[in-house]
Amino acid sequence: MEKIGNSIRGIYRDILRTSDNRVVSDSGWKSNIIVDRCRDLLAAFMSKKDTVGVNKLMVGKGEESWDTTTPAPTATQSVLTDPAPFAVDVGPHDIVFLDENDDQVEGPTSRLQVTVTLGENEPPPVTGESSFPLREFGLFGQFTDNAGTVHDFMIDCVHHPVIRKDASTSLERIVRLYF
Repeated sequence: MEKIGNSIRGIYRDILRTSDNRVVSDSGWKSNIIVDRCRDLLAAFMSKKDTVGVNKLMVGKGEESWDTTTPAPTATQSVLTDPAPFAVDVGPHDIVFLDENDDQVEGPTSRLQVTVTLGENEPPPVTGESSFPLREFGLFGQFTDNAGTVHDFMIDCVHHPVIRKDASTSLERIVRLYF
């Protein structure tokens, strides 16, 4: 597909905290892949049809091999690798607009920040282990077609080496999208 003009881009940051809010690790800002389905969802928003914006963050186990060599997701990816990812709802309070300095502002701009916290026991530890091995995530939106069928659309995707999130820690995931 030919891309016209500036490309959409995104970055993310992970902050892992203990139950007493002590920072265990902070990834710093890293790039993510904005997938082609995001463009389809944006077109749906412009069509004035029944649409829902960013509504969930999904996290998955990915592949153990990613701990040594992490492949980049592709722009054509539309689902996570994990066949049973864990979903966290994204509410309106989790989404803010940013100005050109990445400061929060009222009203629409071409910059959006989504902040989602995976709380204690989210996702629950894998059976027989004390943690859940996070290796991938994606933001998802929805579009309802004329027949009333709701379709999930992946917006962005990240593959990364394992983050072992145990039941007592929380993970704050911040994603910024630049349009």
